[in-house]
Formats: sequence, structure tokens, C-alpha cells
Amino acid sequence: MKRRRKKRSSMNRSQMMQAVRSEDTKPEMLVRRALFKAGFRYKLHRRDLPGSPDLFVLKYSVVVFVNGCFWHQHGCKFTSRPKSNPEFWNTKFDNNVVRDIKTNWELSLLGYRVVTVWECSIKYDFDRSIERLKAFIESDEETIEI
Repeated sequence: MKRRRKKRSSMNRSQMMQAVRSEDTKPEMLVRRALFKAGFRYKLHRRDLPGSPDLFVLKYSVVVFVNGCFWHQHGCKFTSRPKSNPEFWNTKFDNNVVRDIKTNWELSLLGYRVVTVWECSIKYDFDRSIERLKAFIESDEETIEI
């Protein structure tokens, strides 16, 4: 039996959307703790770098983005588009994807290695995701998505 969602007022929905964090999200905090525990040291949210990466591992010239599947349109089962106001949401999500591609390209041109860690990989295979992230940081690879 399918559960029905409660209809939310626009005020209620607005308050919910304002509560969505852009920094220090749960997946980001999990990645930060795991890297710190593994001995990696990093800077947070460097505003002087394109896209203000979530983590910047200076020693290895690696920038890390921990992206939410919904907001960055990963394509996994958590990626959906709201049915209300589709024109707004389609534009919003398309712009997010284009911005992500542009940011990664700019960082690569500046000589940084870029890793994108998706929320779903943290949620469903945390240990493997962290192992892949640590291996990438210590490798010579230019970019990876986990």
C-alpha cells in the first residue's frame, strides 16, 4: 500500500527549503571525520577557489565536493524533479549541473585534482567510498566520481 504525502502549504515548504544546509551536511561531516581519522588534513570551504570546495587537501592538491544527489542531479534513485513549478526546477537543476562541470574544469586548469563524492555512495557503501577516496588522494589520477 502506498503512503500518501501530506500536502504542504507554501509557507511550510518555504521553511523546509530554508532549512536545507549547503555546508556541514551529514554526508560531508562523515567524509571529513573519516579523512581526518585516516591522517589527512584539509581546509574547509575555500572561498578563493572556484566552487568553494567542501574540502581542500593542500598536500595533495585535491579538492573534494560532497554532492547531494537531488540538488546536483546525480542520476541515481534519489534524483528526481519536483512536479510543481517544473520550469523553475528544470532551470535550477540544469544550471547546477552546468556550474558543476564549469567549476571542475576551472579547478583542473588551475592544477587541482577534483573528486566528487555522491551522497548515495556515502549512504549505501560508506567504507568502500572512503577507501576509494583515500586511494584517489594518494594517486596521480586527475578526477574521479565516487
